Amino acid sequence: MINFTGQFNLKTDVCCGDKSIAHRALILGSLAHGTSVIRNVTPSKDVISTANCLRALGADITFSGTTVTVEPITKLPKKTVTLDCGNSATTARLLAGVVAGLGVKARFVGDESLTKRPMQRVIEPLTAMGAKFVLKRNCLFELRASKLHGATINASVNSAQVKSAVLLAGLFVEETTRYVEQLPTRNHTELMLRSLGANIDVCGNQITVCKSVLRPLDIDIPNDTSSVAFGVALAVAKGVKATFPSVLLNETRLGFYRVLQRSGADISFDNVREVGGERAGDIVVNGTGDTSVLKPIIATAQDVIDCIDEVTLLATLALTVEGEHKFSNVCELQHKECNRIQAIQHIAEQCSQQAIFDGKDLTVISNGKLPKNRYFTSFDDHRIAMCEAILSISVGGGSIDKAPFNISFPQFLFMLGISPKRFGLIGENVSDSKSPRLMAHLASQAGICCSYDTVNLPRDISDDKLLEVISAFDGLNVTMPFKNRVATLLNAQCPTVNTVGRNIEPQSTDGYGIMQSLQSHAIDIHNKSLWIVGAGGAAEACIRELVGRGCKLQILNRTKSHAVRLCDKYGISGEVSNPEGILSFVPPCQFEERLPFPGSVKFVLVADYKGYSNLRTVALECELPVIDGLEMLYHQGAKSFALWTDTPVQCECRDFLEIIDKDTVQ
Repeated sequence: MINFTGQFNLKTDVCCGDKSIAHRALILGSLAHGTSVIRNVTPSKDVISTANCLRALGADITFSGTTVTVEPITKLPKKTVTLDCGNSATTARLLAGVVAGLGVKARFVGDESLTKRPMQRVIEPLTAMGAKFVLKRNCLFELRASKLHGATINASVNSAQVKSAVLLAGLFVEETTRYVEQLPTRNHTELMLRSLGANIDVCGNQITVCKSVLRPLDIDIPNDTSSVAFGVALAVAKGVKATFPSVLLNETRLGFYRVLQRSGADISFDNVREVGGERAGDIVVNGTGDTSVLKPIIATAQDVIDCIDEVTLLATLALTVEGEHKFSNVCELQHKECNRIQAIQHIAEQCSQQAIFDGKDLTVISNGKLPKNRYFTSFDDHRIAMCEAILSISVGGGSIDKAPFNISFPQFLFMLGISPKRFGLIGENVSDSKSPRLMAHLASQAGICCSYDTVNLPRDISDDKLLEVISAFDGLNVTMPFKNRVATLLNAQCPTVNTVGRNIEPQSTDGYGIMQSLQSHAIDIHNKSLWIVGAGGAAEACIRELVGRGCKLQILNRTKSHAVRLCDKYGISGEVSNPEGILSFVPPCQFEERLPFPGSVKFVLVADYKGYSNLRTVALECELPVIDGLEMLYHQGAKSFALWTDTPVQCECRDFLEIIDKDTVQ
């Protein structure tokens, strides 16, 4: 989770080499005759995936900051090589053409998102050239060694990646390979091949290529058009002046800027020059402070092709502008890292606006009056997350469930001039925790820019590694099985901790959360007789609080020795036959289900909020008050957040419980 306020400070001199150029430079450098030097390479996860795959094919690639040296492939692998493309469809599709040309046997794999991306579009044209593909489970595809031949390929989709795959494969074929486009797509591959001396010719919508010997590269990559677009969008939305230097200005990549210019944004290009066969220059946003000058945003089919990666950003920006906005022929957005049409509709719905898709075109209808502090889902898509970040800042605040910016733009937050406090939760199995949602709520209420990550750690992690993880955060919640261990490692005053931070004493807020939850239900537990179910860290924190309030306790636990240990530690003796309340700290299990339910019980607290609880069910049937674990989570989390941020504790949990109810229904 990451929460944004309305604060930002654009740093327009960010170095973010164009990702499309970087992929191609690494690939062609690996095929060239000689050593290539590539500067201003952004080490995003996608670019690293391409580099790693090329290394597996035999290239020697060395990163030194943002400068990369490439020694070409001279010795092909003899056995089947596995190419892990990560999240990058560019890596998979372009390297399919390279591997087919090299005649290598290779298995292409990727992450869960990439496995859902369409690959048939690249398989079909390469198969027409003689490539042999095999489709198997648990991989994108497998390529068998084969000999390619020339062919004429008529594009079935408007895709620069498919075109590039065919052209790269054509570099290995004696005969001519001809690729015919429906509509022009980005032409980075053609331009770079021409600059390296390839046998390539471009005539209208037809590109021909045949076997070539490539010169090595020596190139300074211009800054990424798509990455800079997010800074431009924020400048336009907030009406501020900004100049982004040394940006790629390839005509096939400027659809985003043309559309905004037609909509009334004052955007111009300055200091235009040629860099490595590509047009580059400065993008200037002449903000006037008045954002009402923007008219409805209209993108034609050609515009969409020329800004396919920025359509979601345009659609998000459209929500801030009153009117009806249209985007033509956007079907391709359904086949990106997520279904970006559905993602746009989610963003619009969260902002109480409309996004309508008719199967081909997208219409966004907005009154331009957007609420702040909305919670967005990123769908694990880096571009959707960045769109939601820009929108959140533009309207004065908002949160995103995940922030995978590093996939394409590691310096995204730096460009925005934002340094979120980093908070998180560590445990053995915390992926489904409600804590990130809680912290988003607390952060938006307090106006704090911060992130909150859940980190699953193995039970047997070493002490050094555990301390290393802890030191990476400004504040951290700790859950089982690490509460006691962290307390020992950090020399805490209490035996179990659930809250640590840079400027606070390690402590447990579990007891506070329990007491605050009981107090909110007007339950007085002073000197009462109670049952405690469980003997873990939360149970012990509760026992410490209750013993200090003069309560008579009986501890019930499946492993009796654990209960005896706590009884001895806190001086608890005897049984409680008529408890006035039961406080359970165990997950749903047979032990909890078989516990008796004395008639003396007047309330029940069930700390677990994830599953069935017999105690909860019986208490509700008896019409007794039930304190849910979500309330305890809220209060202990609110206390942790207040400690980390030095802000007052937010005691009202009603809004958070309503949010969780709404999320559950959805």
